[in-house]
Amino acid sequence: MLKDDEEFELAVRWKEKGDKKALEKIISSHLRLVVRIANGYSGYGLSKADLIAEGNLGIMHAVQHFDPSIGYRFSTYASWWIKSKIRDFVYNTWSIVKLSSNKNYRKLFFGLRKLKNIMGLESVSEESAAVIAEKMDVSEADVMTLETRFTHKDFSTNILVGENAKSSLQDLLVENADSQETQLLEKQELEYRKKVLHNALNTLSKKEHDIVCSYRLHSPSKSLRDIGKIMNLSSERVRQIEKNAFLKIQKYVKSVEWKTNHPKNHQNV
Repeated sequence: MLKDDEEFELAVRWKEKGDKKALEKIISSHLRLVVRIANGYSGYGLSKADLIAEGNLGIMHAVQHFDPSIGYRFSTYASWWIKSKIRDFVYNTWSIVKLSSNKNYRKLFFGLRKLKNIMGLESVSEESAAVIAEKMDVSEADVMTLETRFTHKDFSTNILVGENAKSSLQDLLVENADSQETQLLEKQELEYRKKVLHNALNTLSKKEHDIVCSYRLHSPSKSLRDIGKIMNLSSERVRQIEKNAFLKIQKYVKSVEWKTNHPKNHQNV
């Protein structure tokens, strides 16, 4: 460990002269601090080597911004950055399911276990959840949600289950999405409807086409009044043209549907 005057001298040499040997000595003399802080987060089931590696990133950041002229020890300043890096790592990698970014939820994540130990609780009940929520200024729902997350850790869907362990868990999961055949049919139906609409629009005059597209198909759509201003028409006249054009589209679509449903009649026509 470095003495006060030695630490100050090394910090000044690094800060003012960029002395890398001084930098290395400051960092190496505080590696035990990184290990000690990392040990405090070993209960989250993450690799101690990873925790120490994140703590080392914190001490590297601290030494880059440490100002020896302020008067406090480097360990005091570095501890904050070491904890910050380790806590970020724990919070972001503890579960494959992303945790809430809410500040209170993050505070609850790191404080729940400690508070449970203080209160002598093995698990959180509805009554104790209310007490914890009040102490930590969070909602009871967040307390119960996090308690459930702590007691039900992530597991692989490839684990073997069932008799003689011949099936994996993922084989038993229900697929809620439509089948590939249904999705293909829906895609073909959508493409067909787009084609019919395109052909129907082509039966309109240019004025009718522009009004229908501006009023019904564009996003954001234009009002009848705005369209009238552009075309130098009254809003009532625009409404009439749009109505007639829409009736033409309906008539075309119905005729196509009739031909599709009556192929023999279509051949006779």
